[in-house]
Amino acid sequence: MKNATRNPTGFNLHDAPILGLLVKVWKLLKEILKYYEEDNAEIISILERPLIEASILATYLMRSDISVVEDYRKCSYKDRLRLLQDLERGSPFFETKAGKRLVESVREKLFNEDLTAEDFADQRRNRWKVQGKAFTKFSPSWNVMISTPLRTG
Repeated sequence: MKNATRNPTGFNLHDAPILGLLVKVWKLLKEILKYYEEDNAEIISILERPLIEASILATYLMRSDISVVEDYRKCSYKDRLRLLQDLERGSPFFETKAGKRLVESVREKLFNEDLTAEDFADQRRNRWKVQGKAFTKFSPSWNVMISTPLRTG
């Protein structure tokens, strides 16, 4: 749901995850170019995998229907829901100011997307994988791409 107060020209729920991945691609690419100019292949080798993964996932989501994007968004709640479980178990962290802010943030996100903790049965059943797929199933070229390092120098 677009938060008109924080971002009056923001993106809708279905576009935002894709845009986030594209921003990640751009930031990683900028870093790779910087280290390419410095001839630092070690750092490039660390950054290339997340770059390829974000690119493949963004492409997959752009080619998929809205239900896949929704599944991706719901899968992103895995750690947030774990925080709510820790709260229910009585973790003392949630008595602190930071813990209270964190819980409020998670509840606000759930509320903004009109979700409850019970709305994640499919994601739990699929072990928090988008459509229950292993990442390597998103693109037939994944295995070729990841096994072929970027060329430097």
